[in-house]
Amino acid sequence: MSLATPPRATTPPRAAAAATGAGAAATDATAATATRTVAVTVPDWPLLAALDRHQRRDDADAPAIDLAARPVILLDQHRVSHAGAAARAAGALPGMKRRAARAACPEALVLEADREHESSLFELVAAAVDTIAAGVDVLRPGVLLMSARGPARHHGGEAALAERILDAVAELTGWDATVGIADGPFAALLASPPGRIVRPGRSAEYLAPHPITALRSAPVGPGWGHRGQPSATRPERRLDLTETVDLLQRLGITTLGDLAALPAAAVADRFGPDVATLHLLARGEEPAPPATHHPTQPILAETTLETPLVRTDQAAFIARPLAEQLHAMLVERGLVCTRLRIVARTESGEEMERTWRHDGALSVADVVDRIRWQCDGWITRARLGGPATGAITRIGLHPLQLAPAGENAPALWGSAGEAAQRAARAFARAQGLAGEDAVQVPAVVGGRLLVEEMTLVPWRSEKPRRRDGPWPGSLPRPVPATVFRELPPVLLEDADGRPVVVTARGLLSAAPARLLVSAPGAPALQRAGLRAGSGYPVLAHGAPTVIDERWWTPGGHRAARLQLVVRGAGAEETAVLALSRTGHWMLEGLYD
Repeated sequence: MSLATPPRATTPPRAAAAATGAGAAATDATAATATRTVAVTVPDWPLLAALDRHQRRDDADAPAIDLAARPVILLDQHRVSHAGAAARAAGALPGMKRRAARAACPEALVLEADREHESSLFELVAAAVDTIAAGVDVLRPGVLLMSARGPARHHGGEAALAERILDAVAELTGWDATVGIADGPFAALLASPPGRIVRPGRSAEYLAPHPITALRSAPVGPGWGHRGQPSATRPERRLDLTETVDLLQRLGITTLGDLAALPAAAVADRFGPDVATLHLLARGEEPAPPATHHPTQPILAETTLETPLVRTDQAAFIARPLAEQLHAMLVERGLVCTRLRIVARTESGEEMERTWRHDGALSVADVVDRIRWQCDGWITRARLGGPATGAITRIGLHPLQLAPAGENAPALWGSAGEAAQRAARAFARAQGLAGEDAVQVPAVVGGRLLVEEMTLVPWRSEKPRRRDGPWPGSLPRPVPATVFRELPPVLLEDADGRPVVVTARGLLSAAPARLLVSAPGAPALQRAGLRAGSGYPVLAHGAPTVIDERWWTPGGHRAARLQLVVRGAGAEETAVLALSRTGHWMLEGLYD
């Protein structure tokens, strides 16, 4: 279904709610592949945080400094990282060395960057946005991300939501923020500085004219590191975004639209999977989220403080033991954490929490930093006139997004290993000679039947997104190691030689006693000792599971699954999964 949309791809956040309502109804394939996301940005946040620290240290009663009137520059490692409007007009630009910036603008106020203060002070902004909608994630100090769907519905539309966020930040903190809403976090981040609401399905159109340098702010995934720092788990896979952008510019790719127009397979072949992720973002899409792991018992690391925490320096002493406790629990289960919620309880019984995202697996040092930043933020918020809180008596860490550690671990002898690199070159050569479909790999897409749950996609191409479940009747883990794409037919008989069927009540007509392979099957059957034309005794069986496939449509029908243990040739016991459709049995898979 496609609905008419206005010719403009964007709408200012303070536009009429009726215009947003019309845009929210428009959907297409792109909108279905990316999450509707809100990005809240405080422009020049490091500079604002440094000014706040400077004024509170020197003269708290002095009037606020006007960046448009007085030149101010911020130094980080002896280079200008941010410059106010007046400083930029005088010629002091980001990237300059200290001496060059002072020569260009001698009267500028020079401040030093302090990331600890930036992180803790940003809690004021996060708390202000929390008053409008829950589920706010801190991407980095100065940038917040949140899902748009629920809050927009609650506040009467995306334009109304953006309006409420802007008013809350201005009223509770005194700073100006910008809000962008689009499909996917990358488009939302680029829409935030100009304050745009990109209509659903129009993110690719909105991104196309942006310069290729916009990729430097891309919210990339594991292996890229956080805020310019390499990932602790995969430092060898770090890709320098500045060098990548420079290379693309030398190749004549000047806009995101130029990059998006390139074939996905050619980008992956020439530049590798990391640049392929950038290509996906440039097309207005969103990388599939990592396969999350849900442990049977929730993981929680917490500590009760004998001395309540009332000062920032106290957080440094409790952060590392707590982070190491969480790390040990994750290592024991073979997991890594990419989203972390920090929860604090005060002596008055109040609970405070904040969620932090990370580009990749959180190391112990990453967790320590976030504990210190967050505790400092809560204390700072109360000191600067925010909601009064008591002393913190308990701190807990709740991992929200977990993934198997093997997905983020380097190979034993370096990054990918020599054998894996040779295989990759061979696969690329085969695809170059015989086409992209010559080398295919399995990908999980979701479904009730095992043959529907997996699909084959070309090697190094984008994996399809998982179809929404929960798929009633699907097989619980572990699944058979061998799955048949063409299901071999079999006969299931009871002790008297009568066919065994599944009744309308979901029960077996009789206990199965013999499995007969009626036609030549796959080589996997022969390796398991099950040959065509032979019968094999059934040693054990489970209860049948009924599957009502699309019962609400005229073409829907019923099926049933049954797990069996049979004795094959050579007295070997083999576990099989049988599927019954319209009274006929077939083998769906073999267990190891």
